[in-house]
Amino acid sequence: MSVKSQLEKAESAVRQALIAALAEGEDEYLTELFDTLNNVRDLKTKVNNTIRFTDNTEDYYDKICTNESLDLNLSDLVISTKTGKDLDVMDNVIDFPINFSDTKPGLTD
Repeated sequence: MSVKSQLEKAESAVRQALIAALAEGEDEYLTELFDTLNNVRDLKTKVNNTIRFTDNTEDYYDKICTNESLDLNLSDLVISTKTGKDLDVMDNVIDFPINFSDTKPGLTD
């Protein structure tokens, strides 16, 4: 049996003893049983947080890497040398009818 399973059994046993002490009115054991329960819980968390000697990163990357070839179409890429090229798509979206008259420069009819 593993340490983890033994600590789970010990925690359960201390809980049962605590319940029995409460039911039978044996108050003199309550503080000691609560301390024991907390100590077993703390030890159980320490056992669960053990440091492994391997980080399993190779297994992780092997699982996510499927070695499939990537299909990159360079024709799908739009390469522009103009500055603000991300906003160039919005140029000339709306055509405003602007008719300048000689008498009222800058105003539309």
